[in-house]
Amino acid sequence: MHLKDFDISKLEKRFKTILRVEISTDEKGEAVQQTLLVIRGKKDGPILLLTGGVHGDEFEGPQTIMNLFHEIEPEKLSGSLVGLVIANEPAYEDANRCNPIDGKNLARVFPGDPKGSVTEQIAYWMGEILISKADYYIDFHSSGSDSEMPQMCGYFKCNSTGNKLTSQDMAEAFRAKVTWAHPDFAEGRTLSYAYDHVIPAIYSECPSTRCVSKNDLEVYLRGALNVMKLIGMMQGKLEGSPSKYYLSGNGDTDQCVSATTDGFFQPDKNLLDLVKKGESLGTIKSLSGELLEEIFSPIQGYVGMRRMLPSTHVGDSLFMIADGFKS
Repeated sequence: MHLKDFDISKLEKRFKTILRVEISTDEKGEAVQQTLLVIRGKKDGPILLLTGGVHGDEFEGPQTIMNLFHEIEPEKLSGSLVGLVIANEPAYEDANRCNPIDGKNLARVFPGDPKGSVTEQIAYWMGEILISKADYYIDFHSSGSDSEMPQMCGYFKCNSTGNKLTSQDMAEAFRAKVTWAHPDFAEGRTLSYAYDHVIPAIYSECPSTRCVSKNDLEVYLRGALNVMKLIGMMQGKLEGSPSKYYLSGNGDTDQCVSATTDGFFQPDKNLLDLVKKGESLGTIKSLSGELLEEIFSPIQGYVGMRRMLPSTHVGDSLFMIADGFKS
């Protein structure tokens, strides 16, 4: 069936359902599909949406959703858990951040277009049928292949949710190593779509490994379960320790300290290092070892993202620096 025909209210309570839904077709006319894993609980309650694989080279999210689906019993659940295992399956099959069919980044095209390119259609139906119908939302990410971020949970502070729990409540309950608050949101994201629809939403990141990190997977599983407890879907106390770091800043990977030349990138700072304004972060050298560019921190703060690949071109994001704050 097409995702537009998905209606959670028509699924049986106290039951787990696996669905393959169509979104669009590729250039060969073959269906572009997604897998939905849905658990409807014993009692009525909120709908929590989980999505993984918005970028095709990020794998902790899909594994988290699969594990939760098989571990959670409907009898112990109030409400419904909807898991979109891999949002961008063409990108996943290509192990790439962007969709190889149209070259677009799914995390930049929301609210999408039902008559647009494949990626725009995925965004449109994800928003229209899944995100807008949820009460709460978690989008799992994991840095991708080119850069790395610390194990973290992020949220936008500009969301008003009425009587609902807030995105900040969810992020702090997630209990990742880092909680990152963003004062503004960037357009085109899954979370910006959620916030436009007044839906509390958070996202997660962790260092890239090109596989699934056991440690980060455990944190993602625990974080999702903590949020489910927080919003009343499950019973029990929150597990894990509060975040060690609380950061504040834009968080937009498109607005970072960027390269102004091509060359071989060598970072001198690690994730979460505290740096001063004007302090050297790394260098770009020629293949004969000559210095082409030295990169300096524009502000005092913590290293929240750094590029992993040495091969670097003009405009590539190299570092993101974030302010610290107390919870």
